[in-house]
Amino acid sequence: MNTSLFDPPGERRQKTLPIRIKSLRRLAELTRPEVVVIGGGVNGVATLRDLALNGVSCVLLDTGDFCAGASGASSRMAHGGLRYLEGREFRLVAEAARERNRLIRHASHLVQPLEIMVPLEHIFGGFARSVLRFLGLTRKNGPLSLLALEGALWLYERFGRQEHPLPCHKTSLRRAAFPVEFQQRVRAVVRYFDGQISQPEGLILEMLAEALDSSDGVAALNHVRWSIDGSVFMVQDCFGSGSHTLQPRVIVNASGAWIDRVNSILGCNTRYVRGVKGAHLILDNAALAHRMNGRALYFDDGTGRMVIALPVADNVLVGTTEIETGDPDDKTISAMEIDYLLKAINRPFPDISVDRTQIISITTGIRPLRHGSNGSANRAARDHTLEEDFMPGARTPLLSLVGGKWTTFRAFAEQAGDCVLTKLGRTRHTSTAKRDYPGAVQCEVSEIIELGEFSQARAEVLIRRYGAFARAVARVCAGQQDRPLSGAPTYSHAEIKWLIDARAACTIEDIVLRRTQLTLGHGLQRKTIEEIGEILCQQIKRDPADIATEIQSALADPRIMGVHTERKDSAR
Repeated sequence: MNTSLFDPPGERRQKTLPIRIKSLRRLAELTRPEVVVIGGGVNGVATLRDLALNGVSCVLLDTGDFCAGASGASSRMAHGGLRYLEGREFRLVAEAARERNRLIRHASHLVQPLEIMVPLEHIFGGFARSVLRFLGLTRKNGPLSLLALEGALWLYERFGRQEHPLPCHKTSLRRAAFPVEFQQRVRAVVRYFDGQISQPEGLILEMLAEALDSSDGVAALNHVRWSIDGSVFMVQDCFGSGSHTLQPRVIVNASGAWIDRVNSILGCNTRYVRGVKGAHLILDNAALAHRMNGRALYFDDGTGRMVIALPVADNVLVGTTEIETGDPDDKTISAMEIDYLLKAINRPFPDISVDRTQIISITTGIRPLRHGSNGSANRAARDHTLEEDFMPGARTPLLSLVGGKWTTFRAFAEQAGDCVLTKLGRTRHTSTAKRDYPGAVQCEVSEIIELGEFSQARAEVLIRRYGAFARAVARVCAGQQDRPLSGAPTYSHAEIKWLIDARAACTIEDIVLRRTQLTLGHGLQRKTIEEIGEILCQQIKRDPADIATEIQSALADPRIMGVHTERKDSAR
């Protein structure tokens, strides 16, 4: 592995360029890259990484920010998809269980095992309906029984016996974790393990950095405008001047919910994607977080539909909703979705008041499920497929990455990479299956302390956030006055500057939603947002008028400020 990102010699360190400047300079030379990838979500970036490590010249383009779609609105879980066994998606579950274990093994700085409790109100009741759903004879929801779950977990755990096996599940008739009102309904509690990703966006941005560091023939740009003329892409940086042309041999469409729209621009009329919007609530409720005690809860909402609640730092995430939509740009969160999730989480904890005032942020994204998946959105197939078309006239191969789960991104990218390599007449020489992620390189607290005379607490925070990249962050912070952000003292001005340079943050939303975890805790304050705007103006010369507009948008955005904003300025 190239370790220059983690411990570069002093001379190289001085010459390190911001990621966008580096990519823009490379674009001037990459007029004929072998591949253009459209879409900077987890599948697109993983495909860029896979191709880059195999020596393919490749450019990734995103009209928005990296991981701004469904990739940045996940449940933060690395899981095999236990509930998909009922739909007989055995291949998907087996693949996802393997990939979950690989993430826990090779990205241990960001992915850890997570214990999940499942309270069950039936021992046998509902088993017959589960069998009928398994056989495809009914689509009706029904209660989950202990008998059905035991059978599913027996198979689930056998799928996950490779790479980094997790502990086996346990069943108990003890219900002390729940209040008396709920205990009266619960017959048994099952505990099993999956994985949790503490910072999904951070993992994506690590892969992006690794791809760019592997070859001078790789570039990645967010916030661009592009158009197509024949087989030639014309690319314009939204925050700069000048334009670039690209004429690739293969195009990979990894734009998620926008796949069909992008294909239409490229001259191919397709209908591959079924958009299903999902929302999660982030709750600031100390009593709820304490009761969950670091474990997730997977429970029946009372109608047979399962809901997940899990710890995220000191908060609790609850999700998810599933609403069909034909608009890939739809970022709205309805009152109905919010009310549904609040009602659901109050069911197992009726003695803890959970209400709208505790919603500090919301995530929403559109899952690009395969079109033609039968049944409700809740039961639609989650498997992935690689669709192939050719651009009219130029006959340039166009590969669309359709569907899939967050957890299976590496395997999906390798499948896409194999297809691209075949079309280019190349052979694979590097697999990512057993490759550590860049931030997983060992990094000691004492080393970070010495780099910048930091306190032990500050060093631990940097390692927890960035893994081995904490070295690079520490050097930047040590070289400047490491002044804390107003209203968010665990982040500093120098740290935000590093995120702008090293992780291509261009807007307030980029920083708040996808480069930091500032929306967690007790909620984001106006003064913090304003200070981030000032840093953007200084660091990349953003127009103050544009930043002022972004500040107002952020203050009105429930993804950033939740749905009850009047208490934010007095928070912390």
